[in-house]
Amino acid sequence: MPGPLTPRSLPRAPRLPVLTALVALVAIVALGPAGCSTTGAGSGSTGAGQARRPSGIQELHLLTMPVALNLDGSPGPDGVAVKLFANVGNATKPAPIRSGEIEILLFDGLLSGGSAALPQPSHAWRFTAAELKGFETQAMVGTGYQLTLRWGAFRPKNDRVTLIARHPVGEGRYLYSTPGVIACAP
Repeated sequence: MPGPLTPRSLPRAPRLPVLTALVALVAIVALGPAGCSTTGAGSGSTGAGQARRPSGIQELHLLTMPVALNLDGSPGPDGVAVKLFANVGNATKPAPIRSGEIEILLFDGLLSGGSAALPQPSHAWRFTAAELKGFETQAMVGTGYQLTLRWGAFRPKNDRVTLIARHPVGEGRYLYSTPGVIACAP
């Protein structure tokens, strides 16, 4: 009967030379995993279902404060504060918007999910990439835009308003953020 197994008595696996292992690692990193592919929107190629966008914007993220703001000192809310982030090209973090435009749309009340088309907004703000640069801020997650928006003569009839950011992508189509709901006293 053979003796007890010890680390010295176990058979050794054949070793690859260090250079061969390094070459294999570089090939895996450079080529990526088998069966997967990515396309770079910033390089002019488009992935399945993605529109070719000259601005390179692939996603919009709109973060809203939970309540409307009183910016003029008169009773009642008259504006909102939001942070806007955009994923541009292949960047893994939100990046600066350097071309195109962004619209922030305000709707009185909650939007119903059943409608395919958006109703007419109660107020809208439009910013070019050059105008947004003045509101640019750096956060841990990446570059964003901090906006305080007055809605002028609009007076909410509901106790909430809904905000959506959108970016025109051509031919009457838009890229939308998810809606943000803000509480306000009517």
